[in-house]
Amino acid sequence: MKYILSFICLISLQVSLSQQSSQALEKTIKKLSNKAINIATSNQDSAYYYFKQSIKVAAINKHWNYAMDNYFEIYNTAFYHNNFTKRQSTLFTIDSLYNSQQNYFNTLENSLKYKNHINFYYGFYYYRLNNYEAAKNRFQKIIDNTANADNSQLLKNKTFLSVAYSYVAKMNTDEGKYALSKALYDKNIRFLKTIDSTNNDLIYSNYNLLAEVLKKENKHKQSNSYFLKFLNYYDNKGGSNNIMSSCFNIAKNYIQLKKIDSAKFYLKKAKQYLDINHMYNVNYYKLYSEIYDNENNYEKALNELDKALDFYKKKATRSYKNNQYIAITNSDIGELHQKYDDPNKAINHYNIAINLFENDSIKSSINQINLLKTLKLKAITLNNLNNPIETINTVNYAISILDKLRPTFRYNDDKLFFIENAFPLFESGIEACFTLDSKSNNNTYIDQAFLYAEKSKSILLLEALLSSKATNYANIPKNIIEEGDVLKYKITTLEKKLNVNKTETLKEELTNLKLEHTNYLKRLESNYKNYFNLKYNSKGISLKKTQQLLSKKDMLISYFYGENAIYAFGITKNTKQLKRITLDYNFNDSIKLTYKMLSNPKSNLELLRKNLESLHDKIIAPINKLNQNLIIIADGLLNYIPFAALIDKKSNYLLEKHNISYINSATLLQQLQAKKSNNGKLLAFAPSFNNSKLLALPNNLKEAKDCADYFKGQVLSHDNATLQNFNTKSTNYSILHLATHAVFNDEAPEFSFLAFTIKNRQNGYLYTKDLYNLKLNANLVTLSACESGIGNLKRGEGLLSLARGFYFSGAQSISSTLWKINDASSAALMSDFYKNLSKGQPKDLALQQAKLTFVKQNKDNALSHPYYWSAFVISGNTEPLTSTHYWLWIIAGILLIVILGILLKKKNS
Repeated sequence: MKYILSFICLISLQVSLSQQSSQALEKTIKKLSNKAINIATSNQDSAYYYFKQSIKVAAINKHWNYAMDNYFEIYNTAFYHNNFTKRQSTLFTIDSLYNSQQNYFNTLENSLKYKNHINFYYGFYYYRLNNYEAAKNRFQKIIDNTANADNSQLLKNKTFLSVAYSYVAKMNTDEGKYALSKALYDKNIRFLKTIDSTNNDLIYSNYNLLAEVLKKENKHKQSNSYFLKFLNYYDNKGGSNNIMSSCFNIAKNYIQLKKIDSAKFYLKKAKQYLDINHMYNVNYYKLYSEIYDNENNYEKALNELDKALDFYKKKATRSYKNNQYIAITNSDIGELHQKYDDPNKAINHYNIAINLFENDSIKSSINQINLLKTLKLKAITLNNLNNPIETINTVNYAISILDKLRPTFRYNDDKLFFIENAFPLFESGIEACFTLDSKSNNNTYIDQAFLYAEKSKSILLLEALLSSKATNYANIPKNIIEEGDVLKYKITTLEKKLNVNKTETLKEELTNLKLEHTNYLKRLESNYKNYFNLKYNSKGISLKKTQQLLSKKDMLISYFYGENAIYAFGITKNTKQLKRITLDYNFNDSIKLTYKMLSNPKSNLELLRKNLESLHDKIIAPINKLNQNLIIIADGLLNYIPFAALIDKKSNYLLEKHNISYINSATLLQQLQAKKSNNGKLLAFAPSFNNSKLLALPNNLKEAKDCADYFKGQVLSHDNATLQNFNTKSTNYSILHLATHAVFNDEAPEFSFLAFTIKNRQNGYLYTKDLYNLKLNANLVTLSACESGIGNLKRGEGLLSLARGFYFSGAQSISSTLWKINDASSAALMSDFYKNLSKGQPKDLALQQAKLTFVKQNKDNALSHPYYWSAFVISGNTEPLTSTHYWLWIIAGILLIVILGILLKKKNS
């Protein structure tokens, strides 16, 4: 209100000036304004005086646009001099003036310019305060207002639009949302090249910001390719700050690449432009600290960080993010102390950093992320100090922040990166619980450790399944659900087109669709709180509830593959145990070698058996009293191992005594317990590849027909085994059997595919991406195809395989393969598998018995090699496909016939 009153006072002054002609008036206003601009950098107080004189003249004559222009210049001057108080008061005055004279500004031809100016200043103001939510809202207003304006206004406001995109992307980068950031930078660069192709400053600025994202993604070579272009541009044009910033970024990448001499070269180049008071001195100190750290010179590394910290403290009044920088530097010092075995000093610096982050009144996302990182480091150090109780407290605090931040990540790549970085946190918690469990009789610590392990597993898959359930329980209107489905379908369609033909037009269209889908999800989660709460339910299943899922014959073995050890949880209906398996230096190589030998039918069987025995001793033998049914939650490289092929001390395969199934997490196992309608019908596909690049599968039709002998249903082969038929018919069947090719795409796992018959040039590939849009009712999906269970390995999420993709579609259980299988042996295995299923056997037992039959039949020939039988694995809900009650009816019928026969015989006699 006081700002409005100040304008009323201004209007009452110098009434005589209102008689001046419009031309003379403008001249007076501009003269005063120009005088202020000329001295703005050297004498801010005098500049403010002349700006205000200009404002008085404009206000008396109600030329509010000129008044506003001068306030913009006051704000710019205050920014130059780091005068925060003046900037803040000017911003509020600008807002007050605009609101009181909004009708006036709306009539101006360049009204959009004023809206954008105000939103920009507010956006930047909030950005500097680390209030990213408020800042994004302001910059988004610029984007919405300008992107939807007519072409004339778009051209006049193109710089505002580009800068708004850059700031939104930059904030997402700071928050670790790199996929979203890159999409926005790419969109911005395309926009500039189309609308403002001569504006090299903005174009190169976006390349520079894009390079920063790549640096944070640890893509250091690719990052430097952009930074070096940016540096070369400003070397030619001039601009000391830009030259220094690019030199520092290039040096940082070279340090990570262990090219220390190159890093020193660019630091020396940057040093030429540094004066003693420049804020970039801290960059110089910190990078030299990293160099000394690489050279194992602890004292010098610490000295450089101390200099950076002192510099921040001395310049405290000059930076609004100063507490953040001081906190981060303390965290860096703590990490250095930790590395060089001074944990107590490390804890002290971590605590300073934590207190500073906690004092952030708005709980900004960027400070919460930095707080999470510091808590992670503190937990590791506390474990090293053998302080498990405090470690657990720290881990629990960090996880509470993790749970709040997770819903803000929209792109799957960003979610994976976020969770992967949190992995050491979970390991610290599990390690602390193991320490306490081994020292006491209180085995509740196993329960706590199990919760930590569950927190780390299959986040994306669980979120997708919970999201699907949430839409059913949150009373979301059908048309709104369909809106999201249509957007997802359009995105998938475009991504497949881009995979073949990468045009700028398609890229732009895809980015727009993804941003639209992101906004759709935000609205959905905001308007339907039950949907949000169900989708992001972060509790995870407890160990006690997991035990309730198990039968007396079941044992669930859950692995957590850490940096320092593997932790194995052995859980039965009534018992629980936690084992720590120390990692040998060559353990990873041993697993890789074992997998390589398993997937090669010509590998040396004796050597393979030794490796399988060794692996059994390492990961199975420590667990006491194995039950008959083993449910394996693999982690890390263990995902590549078929546990049935492991060999015990009696030289027997685990297969011989145990039914083995797999699941991504106990929480997922719980989700898959929900009963689906089961019509017991089978749909089998046996495509032909006569005119394809893919090799023919001579036994796939026989396999499909053999499987169909045991269940009612349909076999689609040759020209009928098309993708179109799969899409239209698959939802009507409880059992899907695909005897086909699976092709794994190592570079782009979501473009791995299952092949169908290509007919009339129609698409014959079912990509992993397509599965996210399918809605199946399948109780069992069998992927009798090469490497259908293999994909990129992501920490916690497991193998990003085709098989996993079917869970997104709604499948309850999946039979898949771990390597390129033999066509003939798979046909024999599958025939017995389905025969056993038809008898009402659980899926894990049915597969075990089929394998045992195969091994027994081929014990004296080359087909006994585990390559031929151990590739098939079953995951998910292993309950029988058919009720065993029908056997009771058969027995009852036979008894009835026998009784009737006896009675008739007695009567006749």
